This record gives sequence, structure tokens and C-alpha cells, in this order.
Amino acid sequence: MRKFWISLLGLCAFLSAQAANWNDVKDVTPIEKARPAGVSNGIYYGEDGTSVTLCTYAASKTASAKRVFLLGDMTDWKLSADYQLFKDGNYFWITLTGLESGKEYRFQYAIERADGAKKQISDLYSEKVIHPDDQYEPKTVDPDLTDYPTGKGADGYVTVIQPGKPEFQWSDATLNFKRPNKNNLVIYELWVYDYTTDRSLNGLMERLDYIQNLGVNAIELMPICEFDGNKNWGYSPNHYFAPDRAYGSEEMYKTFIDECHKRGMAVILDMVFNHATGLNPMNKLYPYGSELAQNPWFNVTAPHSDNVYEDWNHGFEPAHEMFIRALQYWLKEYKVDGYRLDLSHGLCSDQPNTSVANLKDYYTKGVKAVSPTAYMILEHWGGNMGSERPELVNAGMQCWSNTTNAYCQTAMGWLKDGDAFDDASQDGYVSYCESHDEERMQYKAKKYGNGNLQTSESTRLKRVAENVAFNVLLNGSHMLWMWEEVGYDYSINSSIDGPNSTSESNRCEPKPRPEKPGYFSLPDRTSAFKACAQVIALRTQLIPKVFEGNPTKINVGSGKALRTIQWGLNVFAAANFGVEGNQTVSIPSVGTWYDYLGNASEVSGTVTLKPGELKIYTGSPLIKPTFKDINKRDHTPIEMVQETNAPKAYKFLRNGQVLISRGDKVYNLQGQLVE
Repeated sequence: MRKFWISLLGLCAFLSAQAANWNDVKDVTPIEKARPAGVSNGIYYGEDGTSVTLCTYAASKTASAKRVFLLGDMTDWKLSADYQLFKDGNYFWITLTGLESGKEYRFQYAIERADGAKKQISDLYSEKVIHPDDQYEPKTVDPDLTDYPTGKGADGYVTVIQPGKPEFQWSDATLNFKRPNKNNLVIYELWVYDYTTDRSLNGLMERLDYIQNLGVNAIELMPICEFDGNKNWGYSPNHYFAPDRAYGSEEMYKTFIDECHKRGMAVILDMVFNHATGLNPMNKLYPYGSELAQNPWFNVTAPHSDNVYEDWNHGFEPAHEMFIRALQYWLKEYKVDGYRLDLSHGLCSDQPNTSVANLKDYYTKGVKAVSPTAYMILEHWGGNMGSERPELVNAGMQCWSNTTNAYCQTAMGWLKDGDAFDDASQDGYVSYCESHDEERMQYKAKKYGNGNLQTSESTRLKRVAENVAFNVLLNGSHMLWMWEEVGYDYSINSSIDGPNSTSESNRCEPKPRPEKPGYFSLPDRTSAFKACAQVIALRTQLIPKVFEGNPTKINVGSGKALRTIQWGLNVFAAANFGVEGNQTVSIPSVGTWYDYLGNASEVSGTVTLKPGELKIYTGSPLIKPTFKDINKRDHTPIEMVQETNAPKAYKFLRNGQVLISRGDKVYNLQGQLVE
């Protein structure tokens, strides 16, 4: 289940001035004319860079709109007969010529519905939108963002178009990117706003070396499509083709994706196709409440469980088309590598149990038709889950497998029924110890742990890599939630203002910063990161082909202190999840084995494991990655150890800053020691 948070700014009245003057066009009658071939909803740029065709669907369930006019920069924000859209059934369209190539133009559609009501909406297919609250985060992150047309009669979201827009120059790393095997993903899920020092993509760029050194081969961004307000998890979407400007510009998003590909990491977008808010243009045209019954795009009553906001009718052809085109768009325009679909069992028509057919169609026409190797990961809990999930997996998609409870139990040291890891070992599924929707393992261990797990932070942190290893070394794909690798131990219901208190109202609030003094500097926390990175590297970098097969044997059932995983003659992992008492494990008698986390020495016979101890043995001596100290004040790059006398420069994309380091000392231009 997804959670959501709406900025108060997103709920405030829009800062619009006088409404458009309909008296200026009171005698103008609609002109019927067929659309150009291939034109449906949306924005279609001409190849000459000076023209664009705009088209919008404007109808209730029973009647099309009377008239539609363009209102924007090209009309001086006045209604004019010269900018009335042609009518083609329920579609209205216009072609603009003589535009200035490379220039941005702002506009809305002014619609007179069949019942005479007047509405102003943005384009459903907007690739860029602006809003009155852009004066806050968006303008701070991107000072060059187009100004909102305050005082010109705009109402809410405004569409921005740019004919002749320069194309982004992708690197060869993106153009030739080879995606990791879909059953061998180790995904790092994060919320841009909370994960970064400056709440933006620039800040996330500064974290990329850290994420790369963790060894993951994919990053999953919580929803980035335009959402209500600015400080938001993103599960309240209103436009599906426009990246939210609170995190940065279009170019920043593309630069981030390109940099991920340069580091060998895929980028997965969390998409919210189940619902939209009242700020969505089709919702705004026939809004929620008494008028929703006339809106063909949305269901009055959701035919499934867990719904929030307004429920899309995926059986309505224009809505179905929009989602197919959205999936295609981000793959082609932003070169992303796949999707995680929120609440996928809710992607129904106006009838229950229709999500599977819709999902198959979206995967075939929206994903595979554009990029056959792209990922389609589903949060599919409801419906006939027992039969639907295997059907979707057999069709080539993947499903989330929520195994959090089992790992929380072992993190707390309570070994009993319900703590088995078997469900985390399945091709076609993405399992995880933590996600954005679940409580932190280390918080639960700190609050409810067995014995000294509750009282000793050092004891708790020494077990972080144990749980991570016994997730990512099982079959299928796996995911970490941001900061899991350092044993983050603040509750999901905490906040920056109340780090040690909890409230359900804080669930989607930003959390206490892990950069706080003494947090990363704790040696056991540093060790947890390094051990997790070494475990993950085994799967994603050192011997990835091994994990594309199936494990030979797993012993990870409920209530067991000693648990083991074996992948043929390549990997043997053993861990003692007990709180008291040592456990003895026999190294497989066939093959030669080397201590991967130790000194790569050859081992055989039996090994004794202390409580919380993890051992990994490999069939050949492998050189595990080692790292410099992760305790940096701003916690930006973490480098693999490479000794050199040459100074190193890291160019960050924030305010043009460049950080130059030589050893542990930094000097200013006057030769004075700074740090």
C-alpha cells in the first residue's frame, strides 16, 4: 500500500487574477473539422521547429463540450475567435504556425462545457507545467524556470511548450547501456527530497558515488511525475508526462539518468497509475463530487480495495491510451530502464478484477514495444493475488514480495514462526527487508529487541549485513530502502522536528538526517556499510552470472538460528541469527572454499559462528572491494581505495562548486590549511 502527503501549498487557492472574459467570444460558433492523421490527445511538434498541433478531449459521458479556445502567451491571455479550436467529435484541436524556434510559450485550454460551465485546464500530455507555488522549491532549485503568468487570468496549472527545443546529448554509456538481468537486480529505493542534502537532483548527483560503491545495479526513484505541492512522496500525481520541478529541471533529470548509466546503474521510476488528484486536467474539467458521475475518465466508486483520490477508469479508451503513451514516453525521452507500478491491482476499468488484462496490455504496448528489456515491477497485493501474481510473472513482469516481517523478526532476535526467508527467494519477484512503506528493522530492534539487541547499538549494527546478505544472496531480485545499509534506526513515524517521538501523521515527513554528528562516524555503522557493499558486489560485480541461475540449496526456514545459502561450487553463506549460543556449520565437502569476507584464505571442515556473525565462502579467491572512511561531513563520494599522489577533483552540479582533495588536508589559495 502506498502512503501520501500533500503540501498545504497544493491545497491553497490558486493565485489567479480575473477569469478569462467570455464576452469577447460570445458570438463565436464552433467549426467542425477533422483532425490531422495521427493526432489524438496531446502536443505534436512540427519538424520545422516553428509549429505545433494541440489536441484535447473535452466531453462528459453524455455530451461533448460546446467550444474550446486557446488562452496563453500567443493570445496575450485573451479569448479570441482566431484561437478557437476545431471540433472533431469529442476532440478539439488547433495547429499553430510561425512560432519562434526554441522559445517557451505558456497556455491553457478555455472550455465551455455542454452545460455552459466554463473551465480552464492544462494539457493532459504536458511535458512541462508551471504553478503558482513554483516560487518556493522549484524556483530555488531551478532559477531559470519559466515564470507563472500571474495576473493574466490563468487558473491553476499552466502548460509550457517549446517548439524547436534542443535535444539532450546522451552519452554513449546511455545509448549503449546494457540492463542487468531482471532476476539479478539489487535496487536502491530512495525519495529524492529526503535523501539529499539540498532536496534536489543536484544533491542526489553528489550521492551517486556513495550509491555506486554500495554495489547496487539499479536506483528506484519514488514518484517524480508532477504531484501536488512540493514536499511530497509523489503518490498524489496530476500530470504523467511532466517531471516535478521541485527536484530540478528536465535537463537535471536527464543528466542524473545519464550519470547513473555511466556508473552501470539502471534507473527505475515509481509510477502511480491507479489514481490522480483534483488538479489533473481531466478531473478538473468534471471535478470530484456531484460532477464526477459525468466524468468518463474516473470511476465514481473504485472497483477495488485501497483506493485514494480519484480512481482512473482504465477501460476508458482515451485513459488507456494515455497510460500506454506515458510508459513509452519515459523510456524514449528520458531513457529510463523500467517502472514500478504502485497499487497495480487497482488498474481496473469500472469493473473489478480487470487489472491483469490492462497490465498485460500496458506491458506489451507501452513497454516491450519500445524497449523489450525494460522492467515492469508491480505492487500487486489485492485482487485474486494467488493466481494473478503468477500470471503476471509468467507474462514477463515482476511483483513485489513483502518479506519485511521476517527480517524484522531476525533483526530483533525473535526466532519463531513467521521469520522464514523462503518467500524472498523467487525468480520473478522483488523482495526486500525494508521499503518506504515499512518500519525500519533497526528501530524495531532498538525498541523491541531480544536481550542485548535492545540495549546495545553495537550489537544491533553488527547484524545489519547479516539480514542484507540473506536477502540479496537469495534467488530473484531484491531491494534496499535508503540508508538500510548503515542501520538507520529512526522510525518511519518520526520527523526532523521529533526524531525520538512517533506519530502516524509524520509518516511521510522528512526524517532526521543521518549526517548528524556521531552517526556515520560510529565504527560499527561504517563496518555495516562496507560489509553490505561487499556482499552486494559479490552478486552484481564479481560473479553476477552465478546468480542468474538458481541456488543449489537454501536453509532459511522459521525459527532457525543457523541459516545457509549455497550456489553450487561458487558461493556458500552461513549466519547465526540467534541471540545466545554459538552455531557450528559444515563447509560443503565438495570443492575448494575461500573466506570472502575474511582474508580469502582457504577453509574446510566446520566453522563456529557467534551470535549475529555472517560468513561467506566462495569457490575461488575473490578480491572484495575496500573503501575509504565513509565518515565525511557532507557524506558525498565514497571512493574505493586507490593510492595515488595526484590530487583528485570532483565536479558537483550544484552552484558550480568543485571540491579538490589531497589526502586529509585541504588548503586555500593563500596556502593556509583549511581542513
